[in-house]
Amino acid sequence: MTETVKKQVAKQEKGTDVATLSGLLKAGPSLSKRDAEDYQIPYFNILSKGAPQLEEDDGKYIQGAKLGQIFNTVTNRVYDSITVLPVYYRRRFVEWAERGEGSGAPVNIYTPEQFQKFQMEGKVVRGDDNKERFVGKSDTYIENTAEHYVIVLEEGGSWSKAIIKMKSTQLKKSRTWNSLMSNQRRVEGDEIYQPKDFARAYTLSTVKEKNSKGSWHGWVIIENKWIDELGLKSVQTIIEDATQFEKSIHSGDIEITPTQDDAKSSPQGDASQNGDDIPF
Repeated sequence: MTETVKKQVAKQEKGTDVATLSGLLKAGPSLSKRDAEDYQIPYFNILSKGAPQLEEDDGKYIQGAKLGQIFNTVTNRVYDSITVLPVYYRRRFVEWAERGEGSGAPVNIYTPEQFQKFQMEGKVVRGDDNKERFVGKSDTYIENTAEHYVIVLEEGGSWSKAIIKMKSTQLKKSRTWNSLMSNQRRVEGDEIYQPKDFARAYTLSTVKEKNSKGSWHGWVIIENKWIDELGLKSVQTIIEDATQFEKSIHSGDIEITPTQDDAKSSPQGDASQNGDDIPF
């Protein structure tokens, strides 16, 4: 066999191997029996003062992570900015044990309607530390939390589900984002309509903020392009995934239990947990 023929055979075999591998990878998802309870949807948090990911002597330390970066709680990857498609929004009032005194899981979770009823009945009071608590119950506090469920668009065309929670001084950012989404309109020919929230992408980054109580990093939310203008190769699949994600959360098929932040209290922190009355 001549050298030229050997090279041709080797090239053909390599091509066959690649084709076989490609076919196997595209044969369909794993047959593993996983349901909603077997997945962990990550939070994308801002790394703030006292975060263990920033402390070199902490087991959760991430080399190269910087104050104010965005942090994926499952992959431990950090970002300067992310591009997301908003899928679902809800606001909940989460009752927590004081930091360091409980298991780290919520004591209870209330809807805005339930919390409003507690207020009307005089069962909730705001303390000098600006935390809201049930009357006569000093060992827990209640945190007003906005939850944005999103699809994160990664470099290279992949995507993943995530949660971005906003509280305290960031509730104003959440309201602004909701206003942007609710005012979206698309024009197609003679038709003007309000599309799904995930029809528009948004770029999220952070900026340093401060008030009389101290400084911290907050969210910056900028409108990006429509999903079909981003040059994505899998637009239809992403839309289908987002649609199913939205339905699963709304129906309760996916139920996410809030987590208490890793970060220790910063000057902005515990003194402004509910945020509405705090200057920005």
